[in-house]
Amino acid sequence: MCERIPGPMTNKKTPTSTSRRAALRAQQEAQAAAQKRRRIIAVIVGVVVAAIILAVILGINHKSDGSASSTQITPPSATKTGVYTLNPDKVKKDAPTVTVYQDYQCPKCKAVEDALGKQLNELSTRGEIRLQYHTMTFLDQRIEGENSQRAAMAAAAADVVGKYEAYHDAVYSHQPKEEGAGYTDDQLRKEFASEAGITGANLTRFQHIYDTRQTEQFVNEANDKGLHKMQDLDVPGTPAFAVNDKLWEGWEQLGNNPTPDELLKAIDAAK
Repeated sequence: MCERIPGPMTNKKTPTSTSRRAALRAQQEAQAAAQKRRRIIAVIVGVVVAAIILAVILGINHKSDGSASSTQITPPSATKTGVYTLNPDKVKKDAPTVTVYQDYQCPKCKAVEDALGKQLNELSTRGEIRLQYHTMTFLDQRIEGENSQRAAMAAAAADVVGKYEAYHDAVYSHQPKEEGAGYTDDQLRKEFASEAGITGANLTRFQHIYDTRQTEQFVNEANDKGLHKMQDLDVPGTPAFAVNDKLWEGWEQLGNNPTPDELLKAIDAAK
């Protein structure tokens, strides 16, 4: 109860008592309004704190589920457009640039790799050609499992530890006979890495990059840019070759296992 304001006992309200009562009511209303504001602020703060906690929990779960890490990597042997260059320091002056468009799930890509892969690698090692790979993943659009993307991400992670060429070859050497059967994470993380010679601290780093999907953005953008480039070249699918950025279809007339010099002669003719 409010303390009474002292004054003479009378039924008639004086101007002074009336103003005091009005001031008291105003004070009570102000206190009530302040209490209401404090309650509203408390509710808002509670909602914000709960949202922050939820965001942290979702963020932890997001990463633990193997979603993309915020730290994304462009492999050192590749451009941001997704093109890997093998042995760039060995390329001779005026050597032709050979670009191979490939998908790790594509059976015909494996057939080409079996027929021409070693010869291309040798010509690249000799500096006779600038060998480039543009890895596509569009087969994932019709084959369940994201096997093209996961293989491409693993190859990109292998490039970070200096083993792109060996890992690339290991993936193709183990491509399933049945299209769409795909690759297991165990194969991509362990078996192919071992075959490519990724060991010790490099293996730990490779697996961390793969597990946290740090090359996912690079792989996705490489596919998008590759599709635009293939459209410009009027190429319907993989595998596809370009020599000095122009479509080269002569590789299909080479037959199986030409010698490196025979392959180089055909490439030079395409220039």
